[in-house]
Amino acid sequence: MTRRVEKLTIPGVRTEALGERDNGKTFVLTEMDAYAGQDWALRALLAVAASGVQLPPGALGAGWAALAPFAATALLDASYSELRPLLAEMLAQAQYQHDPKHPTQPIAAGPNCVVEEIKTFFILHKALFKLHTGFTVAASIPTTE
Repeated sequence: MTRRVEKLTIPGVRTEALGERDNGKTFVLTEMDAYAGQDWALRALLAVAASGVQLPPGALGAGWAALAPFAATALLDASYSELRPLLAEMLAQAQYQHDPKHPTQPIAAGPNCVVEEIKTFFILHKALFKLHTGFTVAASIPTTE
């Protein structure tokens, strides 16, 4: 099976200045397999529903397509305990590519994480969501600018 794969390079030139430490870094984003993707979407929809957001009719059977129009803002209403594993699973679809001649690396959590800027996580999640849905949620995701 072939999954969609996209490369994302954080714009700008890397410096040690706050907000610029991830500039120029490249990440390889890979679409989830269909089984994992439908499971992720269903759990996300259930988390949204549990938060009190009114889902459109048929949303639980529509998966990613149902999430696309309102996911960014609706997921913000979900509890942290439900949202955290969903974000971690999505982020697992991103790998860091230090050099195209070398294998990609997972984005490790904790102090050894290759991601050095909080805003980079928002950029990665937004790009991964678009990869899975074809829907841009740029206006719905908070930025630091």
